[in-house]
Amino acid sequence: MFTSNFTGNVLTLEIDAANRSGGWAAASAIDALSIKTIGSFSGVTMSSSGGAAWSLLPTELNSKGCAAAKAGASTTSLTRLCYTGAGLALADNMLFTFTFTGTPALSAPHLKVHFVDAKGVKTGSLLSLDFPATPELIPAPSITLPVKETASSSAGSPLIPAATNTTSNVPEPQSIALLAAGFAMLGLTRRRKS
Repeated sequence: MFTSNFTGNVLTLEIDAANRSGGWAAASAIDALSIKTIGSFSGVTMSSSGGAAWSLLPTELNSKGCAAAKAGASTTSLTRLCYTGAGLALADNMLFTFTFTGTPALSAPHLKVHFVDAKGVKTGSLLSLDFPATPELIPAPSITLPVKETASSSAGSPLIPAATNTTSNVPEPQSIALLAAGFAMLGLTRRRKS
């Protein structure tokens, strides 16, 4: 399972790979990953929870690994990246953090992952998928509005406490649409069963 989120120019990718299946069941490591459709950027650094010391190439990942950079390829304005190196053992909660310089568009990256077995030989097909990255929301601040004592309030009556107004995040339209689609599917399956 792959999830991602972004804050500013930082994209975080999480891979939960403990329960892999299909063509990747024999995989024991990742030795390369590539991201594209992220707009244009001038540089990137990667850190990982497994401490991968991988090399960056401004190319795309294919079934043999990161392709060699083409002669004359621009290194000042990048549109894709491919990190490669020694295999990183598959596990749950594998985190990869990419910090970009420039103006990347991180809302819908395309990810490719190269899986290898214990001997370092490619196993399964090359994983290639588009996935939406979720912006990491910063909680809205709480606002306290004081209530003034009025001249008509008597000494014996209790004062009205200060009102607090906390603001909350407004869901994105995509979230609401996804929730509505889920309820619609739930309703259809219940209708078919009855």
